[in-house]
Amino acid sequence: MMHWDYRVFWEEGGYTIRTVYYDDRGAIVACSEKPIEPFGESLEELQDELNLLQAALKKKVLSAADVPDQKVRPKVKRGKSLQAVRQQLSLDAEVATEG
Repeated sequence: MMHWDYRVFWEEGGYTIRTVYYDDRGAIVACSEKPIEPFGESLEELQDELNLLQAALKKKVLSAADVPDQKVRPKVKRGKSLQAVRQQLSLDAEVATEG
């Protein structure tokens, strides 16, 4: 199963943080095209995101040379579509709204 974390990269005279994806053996297979920006739909989510970003500072700094050629996309086993899951669970197509 593929997993990910945030890693610091040295590029163009400065540091950025990108999402890095790993294969089952823990080898780097890809990274995000653009550096990430913290985001959360609540202050708690934003704090969790900031904690993950801080954890990246404790790991080895990477460079583009540490990431395989992005033209070769890793094979990812995809799950069921949302529609298929909703059908399997006999859920209505309409999404409930807070009211």
